[in-house]
Amino acid sequence: MFDINNARDFYQKLLEDFDDYIQQPDSARLAMNCAITAHHMADWVWGDFLKEDDTVKARLGVKKKPDFMAWIDRQTVWYGLVQSISNGSKHFVRENAQGTQKVEGWGRGGWGQGPYGASYLAIEVSQTDPKNMTMSQLLEVVIRFWRDFLTQHGPYNPLPKGKTNLSDEQP
Repeated sequence: MFDINNARDFYQKLLEDFDDYIQQPDSARLAMNCAITAHHMADWVWGDFLKEDDTVKARLGVKKKPDFMAWIDRQTVWYGLVQSISNGSKHFVRENAQGTQKVEGWGRGGWGQGPYGASYLAIEVSQTDPKNMTMSQLLEVVIRFWRDFLTQHGPYNPLPKGKTNLSDEQP
């Protein structure tokens, strides 16, 4: 599609969406764009190479795309949250917005959560403290999942890097 032709290119788009969001961490538009891309990485990975790679499918224990989706859910609990945000924004599902919030102003949000004194978006991940995870944290853990998946199972080396260093990367 245009100049995005494979899962590597789509991963680059994911990194660029994340870079944009990090510059404006209180933007619902940018958060949703990044969540939609993170969610649809599975489609690009499956359609680009995994569907035809019997060796990797056997290593993962998957045969069809629903098996792959279930495998992802077993690997990371966070993917389901970006999927919920993605589907909720696409299909106008109000229930998918429950637990999301925009934290604005000084002294708002949970202690030690989010950027100090700056507005940000958060999603509820627990009924006990800390209840919320910042959207930047959620998006990053899903990006790291895809980075690690592509590194271990994908045909693309090297992978692109975004402008934003992930928390497990050296600056």
